[in-house]
Amino acid sequence: MRRSSALPALILLAAPLAVAGQGLDERITGGGDGVVRMSFPARPGVEICDEGIRLFGERSGRSGRGWKAQACAPGPVVVEVRVRGGEVRDVDVLDRSDARAPDARDLGDVGAGKAAAFLLGAARGEAGGRGVEGAIFPVMLADVGEAWREVLSIAEDTQLDRDVRRTALFWLGQEAAATTTEGLAGVAADEDEDQEVRSAAVFALSQRPEEEGVPILMELARTGREPATRKTAFFWLAQSRDERVIPFFREVLVGKRDG
Repeated sequence: MRRSSALPALILLAAPLAVAGQGLDERITGGGDGVVRMSFPARPGVEICDEGIRLFGERSGRSGRGWKAQACAPGPVVVEVRVRGGEVRDVDVLDRSDARAPDARDLGDVGAGKAAAFLLGAARGEAGGRGVEGAIFPVMLADVGEAWREVLSIAEDTQLDRDVRRTALFWLGQEAAATTTEGLAGVAADEDEDQEVRSAAVFALSQRPEEEGVPILMELARTGREPATRKTAFFWLAQSRDERVIPFFREVLVGKRDG
């Protein structure tokens, strides 16, 4: 992420929705029932492909064929927001092959910060409706500084919809995995030892009770020799309901970004 844009984006994300995304909120929810389309700049590392979205070089979404056979581009991110009764009911991220809703109101390009602020409000249900879990993913794709901090606050908020919190937790796990494995792609390791680490992770996940398995997964996430081992550990931690998981994600993300 470009350091020059991080501070303004953080200020924007921290601002109340009424300030950061008020104009956009009115444009989207104040035009009656239907679908509203908008696009915004994608963060570095995000590619919009023929079938799916690539995030940190990995697939996020569907893909019926290999990535090498697909056309991918760094953005923009295109989303369609379904509105009913003045409330956001659903948010879809579109890849290059997705059919666009023919009757959608197209707002064209909007600022990434304003889009993220609006989507965070939709995830929290700030307009009075139920929180929208589909609003989390496009926030993580937007070109704004450290949007995960706001997503973390959603995961921690016990008053929010459970599905929204689970989705936030999942994407926090993906972000934490990408952060801690940065720079490890070229590390060489013994094949036997790699297999033992993978086997230990699978064993801990599938056989151990949570009170034993979660600490093992945390240790694997911190010290696994292979990037794949760390990413798998973070993935399964994100599926856990153990109360230690969110503080662990906070420790990893805050320590890595602020260190």
